[in-house]
Amino acid sequence: MPQAAASREKGESPPVGRPSKVLPPWLRLARRLGAPMRGPLAVFAQRSRTIICREGLYYFVLTAFVFAGAMLGDVNLLMLLGGMLVGPIWLSYRLVSKTLRGLQVERHLPHGVCAGDLLVVKVELANSRKRLGSWAVTVEEEIRRVGDGRRGEVLRPAAFFSYVPARQTRQRTYRGRIPRRGRYQFAVPTVSTRFPFGLLRRTIRIGNPDVLVVYPRLGQLTQHWMTRHREWFEGAHRREHRYGRVSGDFYGVRPWRTGDSLRHIHWRSSARHGSLVVRQFEQHRNRDLAVLLNVWQPANPTPADQENVELAVSFAATVVADVCRRGGSTLYVSSGPKAGEEIRGPASALLMQSVMEQLAEVEAFTEDLLPGLLRRAMSAVEPGTEIVLVTTRAIDLAAAQRLATVEAGAQRRPSPPRIRVVNTAETNLNDYFELGD
Repeated sequence: MPQAAASREKGESPPVGRPSKVLPPWLRLARRLGAPMRGPLAVFAQRSRTIICREGLYYFVLTAFVFAGAMLGDVNLLMLLGGMLVGPIWLSYRLVSKTLRGLQVERHLPHGVCAGDLLVVKVELANSRKRLGSWAVTVEEEIRRVGDGRRGEVLRPAAFFSYVPARQTRQRTYRGRIPRRGRYQFAVPTVSTRFPFGLLRRTIRIGNPDVLVVYPRLGQLTQHWMTRHREWFEGAHRREHRYGRVSGDFYGVRPWRTGDSLRHIHWRSSARHGSLVVRQFEQHRNRDLAVLLNVWQPANPTPADQENVELAVSFAATVVADVCRRGGSTLYVSSGPKAGEEIRGPASALLMQSVMEQLAEVEAFTEDLLPGLLRRAMSAVEPGTEIVLVTTRAIDLAAAQRLATVEAGAQRRPSPPRIRVVNTAETNLNDYFELGD
C-alpha cells in the first residue's frame, strides 16, 4: 500500500501483477510501422495457406533421419542423398503456389429446387495465365442451412479438374439431394491442389458466395381429393362466367366495335340486322382459392411432430402448384397472421415461385395463431372464395371462426365462408395426398 500511494503521488499507475517489460525504441517503431499491415495479412492468411500433407510429413521425417545420420556419422553420401531429398520439397512448394495463380471460379445454381429432388450445380474453372496450365485442382464447396447455426450439418461437395490449360476454361458438375427445405448459403469456394508429388497442399478461396432456396417437397393430389373438393363446395357456383371477345363457348352476338377481329363477324346475323355484329364468347374462370397454413407444434417437438409440420407444408405447396398449373383463378396463400406472411395474385408460374419461396422458410409456432390467421384471411379474400385450411392438429373451427369474427369488428361478413379443414395428423390424409419417395 505505501508503494501504491507513492506511485500515485508521482503520477504513475500502481503495479498490477507482473511488471510490464519495457520494449526498446526500435522494436516499438517496428510494431507501429507494421500495424497497418496486420489486417491485410490476416485476410490473406484466411484466403490462402499451405499445409504439409500426411505423405509429406512422412517424407520430412525420412529426410530428417537422413540428415541426422549424415551429420552423426560424417557420411558424405548420406549428406548428398539428403540434399537430393530436399529438391522435391522445394519443387512442391513452388508448383503448388504457381498452379493456383490466375484461377477464377464461377458456379451456376438453379433458380430453385424442391427438397429431395436432384440438385445439379455446374462449376467453371478458368485459367487466366498466359503459359502455365493447372494440374490436379479440386474445387470444394461448403453448404450450410441458414438458421441452423454452426452446429448445423455442413455439406462439402467437390469437383476435380485434372488439367486446365492456360487461357482456357473447364466445366464440371456435382450432383446431390438436399432433404430439408429452407435457404442454403454457399460459401466462397475453396480451391486446392497437391500437385505434383502430394507432399504439400495449397488452398485458396476464390469466387463469390451464393444462396439457394430449397422449396418444399411436392407430392401428388389423388382423384379422391378432386372429387371430395367438388362435393365440399357444391353449395356455391363452381365457376364464374365472363363474356369477352376471345376463345370460349359461343354465347351470342353484339354490335361490332373498333378493334374486333374480322374472323368473329357473324355474317348471317349482320345481314339480318343490317349492321355488322360479332360473336360473343363465354369464358370459363376457375373459382378463387385461399390456402391457409396453420403449422403448430408443441414446445418440445418430437421427430414425429417435426415430420408432421413438413407434411403440412408439402401438402399446401402441392395444392398451390396444382392451382397455378391450371390457372384462371386468383390465389391467396397465408402462413400466419402478419402482413408479410401472405401472398395474393393471379394463379401463374410467377406466383407459384413466390409462394414456394415463402413456404420454404415457414417455421412452426407454439402459440395459437389460428384466430388471427382466419381474421386476416376473411378480410382479404372475396366472397365466394374457397378456403382450404391445412393444420397440424385437431382444431375447433367454429370457436376459432367466432373469435376471428369478433376481432374483425366492422369488417365481418353477414355469412361466414365455408372452410375445408385438412388435418395432416390424421391417417386418412393418404386418401387425398401421395408424397413421392
